[in-house]
Amino acid sequence: MKSFKITVVMVTYNRTTIVNEALDCLQNQSYPIENIVVIDNASTDSTKEDLLKRKEKDARIVLLTREANGGYAAGLEMGIFWALANLETDFFWMMDDDSYPQPTALQLLIEGIIKYDYDMLGLTGFKMTLTTKKTVEPKNEVENVDYILIDNALLKKEVALNVGAPNPDFFMMCEDYDYCIRIRKSGYKIGVLKNNHVNRLHLGSQKYSRTTLWRGYYHARNHLLILQNNFSWFLMFHYLIIQVKYLLGSILAPDRWLRIKLRLIGIYHGIIKVKGKTLLPDTLKFIK
Repeated sequence: MKSFKITVVMVTYNRTTIVNEALDCLQNQSYPIENIVVIDNASTDSTKEDLLKRKEKDARIVLLTREANGGYAAGLEMGIFWALANLETDFFWMMDDDSYPQPTALQLLIEGIIKYDYDMLGLTGFKMTLTTKKTVEPKNEVENVDYILIDNALLKKEVALNVGAPNPDFFMMCEDYDYCIRIRKSGYKIGVLKNNHVNRLHLGSQKYSRTTLWRGYYHARNHLLILQNNFSWFLMFHYLIIQVKYLLGSILAPDRWLRIKLRLIGIYHGIIKVKGKTLLPDTLKFIK
């Protein structure tokens, strides 16, 4: 098989220990990585300083620093566009800082994307139904899906050139879904690899954690923004059913009224097309 140039684009924020463990996983990959572009989303801890020390030991690392935390999609956009302008590459391997790919993950992604002629291939994929998103467990080596988690997904350079990068308008949540819709509408093929060759920490995603409060707001808002850009009756009923399920599920939470309030504000902000970073995750206050 032809040797391909791989550029990792990783986004991190205030996770110096975790991002270093993620970089360890990249160094242990059986398939060689040409470049590792790390975007520091304006960390306030020692992340930047520690990454600079790591960069001295690994010439493949490029550190880009944002002036403000614009979210995962904004970090990916910055890294992908910078790499397109400054590096020679064939594929982008996109990832968050809290997932640890197994040593053979990149090798299997490369083999799968070439053998089955995919344009983006991921490790976790979903099919959309009217009432939920269903995780796909491929029976074969790969399988077509409606969308994938772009965390640990392998993307052809051609797709980035023609479609662009994940949308920074979302700040957080739903950037995967939106990016996959845009890629598929452009005629490209998306799939998921058999078995999940990655350990995801899912930090802050516990059912009633503080993190899920602000995620609920951004999920309700961003999902509606996507619906407005890609309207169909199926997607509209899907959105309504999903939001009702989340609202009813919030009744059991100890902070039920705040949780319901933030999701309802998210729906309203989606209707009036509010975009970007509007709710501060650390304080749960809205930016005026």
